[in-house]
Amino acid sequence: MPRNPHKPGFQRSTPVILTILVIAIAGVLFLNWDTLKGLFPQDLAREETALTRKQVDKPHRKTEVFAKNQTIIAPDQSESPPPESTTLPSIDYRNKTCRELDELIQDYFSRLDHQEYMDRYTLKEGSYEHFRQMIASLLANPPIVARETDSLFTILTNTAHFYRILGKENILMLKDVLLHSGDSLEPTLAMFYQWSLTGQECPNAATKIDLPLQGLYEYAGFFLNTLGGQAYLFRRDSRQRLLIKYYCLLILDRANARILNRHGIDIVPHLESLTREMEVAETLLYKEQYLRTLRDLQDKYQAYYQVDEKGGATQPVE
Repeated sequence: MPRNPHKPGFQRSTPVILTILVIAIAGVLFLNWDTLKGLFPQDLAREETALTRKQVDKPHRKTEVFAKNQTIIAPDQSESPPPESTTLPSIDYRNKTCRELDELIQDYFSRLDHQEYMDRYTLKEGSYEHFRQMIASLLANPPIVARETDSLFTILTNTAHFYRILGKENILMLKDVLLHSGDSLEPTLAMFYQWSLTGQECPNAATKIDLPLQGLYEYAGFFLNTLGGQAYLFRRDSRQRLLIKYYCLLILDRANARILNRHGIDIVPHLESLTREMEVAETLLYKEQYLRTLRDLQDKYQAYYQVDEKGGATQPVE
């Protein structure tokens, strides 16, 4: 029988429990202080803040200009650019051949190498090889997704996951790339996501970036289902946060289809939550395309699962 919180015994035990909890946390911090200091360097936070302030007043490129430039570099378009228009180019890369997708990715890194802000970073082998190695390091050292809350130390290491794997200089470089990405961020993410789907079928491509579903699934689970991943998302602006969650759901859907959802993450409440967020978002160029995909996924899972009143998937429909 549950205890009555209004009884004196319950009131006396509450401070005792809180005291034990505080002592336990203090003990973990004391015993692991040298390690934890390395996970959260203060100078990194200061440098990230300074970098963000530096860019906050820079306006985004106009949508019309972006659409015009994107049309020029697309391999399947004519050489002469069309008149300026507010119509956005498609970010559906499913019809791209291996050669076309490979050329788009190589062109992205080539343009990145020529950005003035990249001069402050020493990339001896160029941005393509540097990013390829960073991606390989992340996939080889995934975060902890299951039973994260069993240990305070695990939560803290998850919170500092990217710094631990990539280091301070790479973190600042990635933030710099994101700050300068402007309206190209959404097509760029769509391009790399398509590579994760079809890249393994392109053995002759110059691009050798491996994005296996099993590795991507661990990071999708990290962002969607852990305190460390949520803490990372809270530090991003609304556009980046929505896009990360969107692609995490696409990855989770693929894992479900191939029976690779080993952590048993329920996609339904995440779909409903992100759909609501996107419906009121004002920072996404391709908002309507994302919403169509999310609603199609909702319909798909509603057809296979009975959904309880709280939005969680329960039993498959027989």
